[in-house]
Amino acid sequence: MVKKALLVATNGLCFQPVFGIPAIRRLVLLARQLGYGEIHVISNGEPVFPVLGDLVPSGALHSHIDASSLSALAAGLGFEPDDPVLVMAADRVIDARSLQKLTDTGNGSCLGGSGDAGICMVRPSMLAPVLKAMWSPQPASAGEAASDLPMRLTDPSAAKAAESALARSLRSATGEHEYGFLSRHVGRALSRPLSGRLAKTRISPNTVTFGNVLIGLIGAFFLARGGYRSQLLGSLLFLSSVILDGVDGEVARLKVNQTVFGHYLDIIGDNIVHVAVFVGIGLGLYRETGSVTYLHALWFLLGGFGLCAWAVQRLIGHEPDQPSVSDVSWFTALLVNRDFAYLVVLLAAINRLDWFLFGTSLGVYLFAFIGFLMSTQARGRRKDTALEEGIRDSNGIAPQSMHGGEA
Repeated sequence: MVKKALLVATNGLCFQPVFGIPAIRRLVLLARQLGYGEIHVISNGEPVFPVLGDLVPSGALHSHIDASSLSALAAGLGFEPDDPVLVMAADRVIDARSLQKLTDTGNGSCLGGSGDAGICMVRPSMLAPVLKAMWSPQPASAGEAASDLPMRLTDPSAAKAAESALARSLRSATGEHEYGFLSRHVGRALSRPLSGRLAKTRISPNTVTFGNVLIGLIGAFFLARGGYRSQLLGSLLFLSSVILDGVDGEVARLKVNQTVFGHYLDIIGDNIVHVAVFVGIGLGLYRETGSVTYLHALWFLLGGFGLCAWAVQRLIGHEPDQPSVSDVSWFTALLVNRDFAYLVVLLAAINRLDWFLFGTSLGVYLFAFIGFLMSTQARGRRKDTALEEGIRDSNGIAPQSMHGGEA
């Protein structure tokens, strides 16, 4: 089933830029991001084509509509009677998480100010009255110049309030997915103000990613030089790269510019910086002391990284049935936790990076061993499930009877 959305543009406020993107374009981008494959836009003559021509086909742009023809237009769109439709007033600002919750809630739900149906999920039979309500909305109340999303752009100055609301929403959303304690409470506190400023510029998220990688590689270079000052500077640059690593994703969310390429670019860049930093620490200690023990530890560490990658691949597996979500989430939390960057700075400050190198060289093997055990258990569960399903199918037994339930 193709998910369908309908936008209503009746005033020029829908073209107000929010983080550099017109409000109506933001809504279309969000809808596409959430999987809406058929998007229609109706307007009373507002010039929407220059803003949406690259996102919405011309046949789905319905202009010069008046209130008397809304019912006929709604009936002529050809929506299936049981298919829910996302309907949005084009002068609204909302975040992806809130819009996803509304989509999941289903039909009959609306988001908006008091007495205002600003964003709704309805069945086609209810399209006409909802469109009429959006066509001639109630005047904004005194308390509606609120700070919560979704927000109605009542005047040009409201765009700044909408940007602040989106930034707060981003803070809440990123906090839920940040595994490291220091990354959540220190790194994000430093990255978000910068993200808000960069989101108002033409700088793309991928440009920020390349900048993060460059800073991290420069940090690895100074770590590899050896000596107290170089290693301390290198560790601080690496920490800066880790903190800035959150900026590219935050800018992408604020600009509604997340891409698959950007996602993988970020992952690859992180891994390149991590390997470079570990190599830099080992080479720096070797150059400073001349002891080949550090080179041996470095090779031992790199071998552990390979085993960790194998353990992750084994845990995820290639079979259709995946390991439990809790297993993968817990293991992923260990994998992506970047709080160790703060430890690198601390140990560089007391001139004990050798502790970090030796500790990590052993730790990666423990990590790989845990992953191996978890993957073995997960594969055992998959085999038991496959055997149970095979026995059930061959005997024609209902699923409940395998567990003592009623057939």
